[in-house]
Order: sequence, then structure tokens, then C-alpha cells
Amino acid sequence: MNGMTIVWIVVAVAVLVILAALVAVAVSRRSERRAEQEAYEHEEQARAGAAQAEKQAAIADEVEARARKAQADADEQAAKAHRLAAGATERRDAAEQARAVSEEHRSQAQNLWPDDGSRNREGQPVDPNWDDGTHPHDPRHARHSKHD
Repeated sequence: MNGMTIVWIVVAVAVLVILAALVAVAVSRRSERRAEQEAYEHEEQARAGAAQAEKQAAIADEVEARARKAQADADEQAAKAHRLAAGATERRDAAEQARAVSEEHRSQAQNLWPDDGSRNREGQPVDPNWDDGTHPHDPRHARHSKHD
């Protein structure tokens, strides 16, 4: 082998090493770009996911506010129903007392009414004139009227 052949072999090996280095750099750059692209896509997905999460949180807050308002309305209606029920109970008690007083007055009136045979055993009038106000003992009779 002469000197020139050795030089050509060394030059060829150097060229091959340089080509291999260039290919390696190109592959490395392509790999970096691909990694950057994937990182960018993941970042975009993260932003979209965060935006979606924010939107869902806002909707949840709105629904929760409506639920609180509905609960407040329901509580108000329950309180109103309770007040109305208490009022009805008071009125029912007052009606019962008025009924008892009325019954007491009716009983006293029957006891004081003269027994002239115009009433049956239950205290009901037996005279047909009683129903139309013409009976002399009927408070509706002209004799009992305050307008005379």
C-alpha cells in the first residue's frame, strides 16, 4: 500500500464519520422537533382541559346558587304553611268555643222558653206558623221586632 491509498482510506473514513455525525444530528433534531410537537399538543390539551374544568366549575356554582335559592324558597313556603296551619288551628278553636257558647245559649233559651205545648221533646216548634215567623213566640214575629 502506498501512501496515497492510505490517505484516500483515511479521507473516506473521515467522510463516513462526518456523514454519520450529520445523520445523527438530523435524526436528533427530528426527534427534538417531534418531542416539541408532542409537548405543544399536550400543553394545548392541558389548556383545553383547564378551560373545560373552569366552565364546569362555573356551571356547578350556578346550579348550586339555584339550589340554595330553591331551598330558601322552600323554607319560606314551609314557614308560611306553618303560620297558616297555626292560624287555622286558632280559628278552629275559636269556632269550637263559639259553637259551645252558642249551644249554651240555645240550651238556656230552651230552659227559659215557656212550655205551652208549642215545642216537641227536642225543642223544635210543632206549630206550622213557627217556620214562617208568624208564631207569637217566634222572635221574628212583629210583636218582637225592634222596628215597631
